[in-house]
Amino acid sequence: MALTPELVLRTLRPVPEEGPEPRWTPIPEDELDVLVQRVNEESKNEPLWIVAYGSLIWNPDFDFDAREFGTIYGWHRSFSLHIERWRAKRTLPSGTAASGRQQTQPYVRPA
Repeated sequence: MALTPELVLRTLRPVPEEGPEPRWTPIPEDELDVLVQRVNEESKNEPLWIVAYGSLIWNPDFDFDAREFGTIYGWHRSFSLHIERWRAKRTLPSGTAASGRQQTQPYVRPA
C-alpha cells in the first residue's frame, strides 16, 4: 500500500475555530513589549537561542540564522498541556506536548 493524497485526506478532522482558550489570558501588547525589552537587556543584545521541539523543528513560525542539533538532558516531553482549541474542541478536549523537568522514577528490573 502506498501513502496517497487521498489516504491523507481521510485522516483530516476539520475543527471549526472557537477562539482562544477560555481560561487563558492573552498577554497585553504593553506587557509583551516589556518582556521583549527584558530579554534584550538580559541577553546584552546578543543572539537569542531558541530550543525547539515538536513542530517548531519542522515548521518554525519565525526567521532564524542558524540551526544546531543536540540533546538537552534533564528535560522530557509529555502530553501535559490541556487544550480545548486548535487540535481539540470543548466537547473533545485533548492534550498537547509540553516540556518539563524530568524526575528520576524508581523502577524494578525483573530478574
